[in-house]
Amino acid sequence: MKLHLNLILGLVTLTVIEKIDGFSSGAPPKTCIDLIPGHSGGKIQTSYPPYQVLPAAGQGRVRLILGSPQGLAYEGFFILARDVESGELIGEFNNLPDNAKFVECTNGVNNAVTHTSKEKKHNLEFDWIAPPEYEGTIIFNSTFAQDYATYWVGVESPKVTVLKRSIDVLTSSTSSTTLRTTTPPYYTPRDDDKDVNQDDPFYEGCSETKNCFGLPDGCLQTKNCKIAVSVLVRGDRYLFEMQAREGKYVAVGLSENNKMDDDSVVECTNDGSDIKLYTSWNTPNKRNERHSLQQGSVQLESAMLNEDQINCKFWRDKITVAQGHKFDLVNKPYYLLLAHGSELRANGIGYHDLVRDSTGEAKLLSDVGSFTVSNNMLIHIHGSLMIVAWMGTTSIAILLARYYKQTWVHSKMCGKDHWFAWHTFLNSITCILTLIAIVVIFVELGTWSTETFHASLGLATTILCFIQPFIAAMRPEPGAPRRQLFNWTHWFIGNAAQICAIVALFFAVRLSKAKLPEWVDWILVAYVIFHVLTHVILTFLGYAPERESSQRGDSFPMKDMSPRGQMTSSDTRMEAPRAGLRKLILGIYVVVIIVFLAIFITFVVLAPIEETWSSIKNTISSY
Repeated sequence: MKLHLNLILGLVTLTVIEKIDGFSSGAPPKTCIDLIPGHSGGKIQTSYPPYQVLPAAGQGRVRLILGSPQGLAYEGFFILARDVESGELIGEFNNLPDNAKFVECTNGVNNAVTHTSKEKKHNLEFDWIAPPEYEGTIIFNSTFAQDYATYWVGVESPKVTVLKRSIDVLTSSTSSTTLRTTTPPYYTPRDDDKDVNQDDPFYEGCSETKNCFGLPDGCLQTKNCKIAVSVLVRGDRYLFEMQAREGKYVAVGLSENNKMDDDSVVECTNDGSDIKLYTSWNTPNKRNERHSLQQGSVQLESAMLNEDQINCKFWRDKITVAQGHKFDLVNKPYYLLLAHGSELRANGIGYHDLVRDSTGEAKLLSDVGSFTVSNNMLIHIHGSLMIVAWMGTTSIAILLARYYKQTWVHSKMCGKDHWFAWHTFLNSITCILTLIAIVVIFVELGTWSTETFHASLGLATTILCFIQPFIAAMRPEPGAPRRQLFNWTHWFIGNAAQICAIVALFFAVRLSKAKLPEWVDWILVAYVIFHVLTHVILTFLGYAPERESSQRGDSFPMKDMSPRGQMTSSDTRMEAPRAGLRKLILGIYVVVIIVFLAIFITFVVLAPIEETWSSIKNTISSY
């Protein structure tokens, strides 16, 4: 009986030792079959693996790095190499670090490697040596154990092609979230991990094994970005992948301040038949200029033009120098700038008229996580101020000066006629709001630009706006010889400024930074129609019946623009005909203008309005 008890205890002890040894001092040879650790209570993880195997080719050998883009440690690992066609074990390992050991899956051959202790490990490095006469393609298959109960099985490296000790590493790795028939075992995602757009490999691993940034905001979750970039760290090099729908180019820039200002840019362009890679430089106050980086510091990996979609991958060294600026991707955080446009120039790209934005924060590209879109608060403030100034205060001020000089003639405001007091006040507000808006947009952009029609018309509006007060201050007395010249000049500059501003608003809708839907144009058209229609009605009312002509005074807006139409002192103190109707029209006009302002400011502040509305509906439905 005692002998039986000792035998049972011995068997249990050996079993426990094997279980413990299987983890703390490395995997046993039987792991070569399925790569599954013999951990009681452990579970194969079904999430995307946070670890990766990075091969680098040498002469007859491959240098391997086992690590995590997020910097996660692992306690255990097991790795071997298989031919992708036959599934046979290929080659031997060499130059192991102290905390790794060989495993002989076949007698006398060191064709696998595992750990020797459960201490935390980061970026272990060792070599794999190809057989002298072997020709074929292999994949390194591995298991990573974060701890005793948490492990990922079947993590694959990029494919490696071997031609009699001449080795080439294919940088596009087999996805860890798709079924594959090359080297068993493989990881199969759970149904609830799958996405309706899982066929697009670009989105695989975003925020888990690589950094991704896409536009419009939130598109990475729905996998329908108009433009996107990902950054995957592989040893000392960084693999960038860009894709965009439609357009002629997609570009990504590294910026220290999220402005288009002294930035290193890489462009993938579509010339109609081929995708080409260029480097360029964003210079303050100048266009994007192409230039050369250090030889080999940026290299095209692959490019594809699929119907209307551009896709390209390129490698970038961890340290590059451009225009005398050093870009250290390892130690320095950067903003990512994304740009997408529909035009190519002779030696560069055109304006980013389709999409352009930057990340909301600078971060190390090796710190895997999510990027946020830049805060467009200053853009929203600029747009709101200009809308109030040129659709609101200016519109009302012009209406008062043109049609209401002989309204409320029997009372004064601050010692001035009502129309003049309100005209002066509202135009002063316009100048103040315009000045603030210009300062705000200059702070946002960090430079003054006239590359777009919107910017050029905005500049013209601003210049005319600040010329007008000086002309008004030099206004001659009524009846003076130059009064007629003043009247026409003042009238022309005021109207020209408002026309430039309204046209600039139409072009603003098309700016990628505005994030406004194109149908906003129709609301602007409605405003213009209402504004013009009001002027037509008031002009028509200025033509009183002939029997009232002697009392018409200045009800017709252009009466005092010429000497023959100058009002007499008695005219100016008489209320113009149909004053009550004109007051009603003014009241309606002001109310409708306020409604237009509320609508436009809402669209600007909540831009992109369609995504915001969708989010609100989802929030409401969740309750």
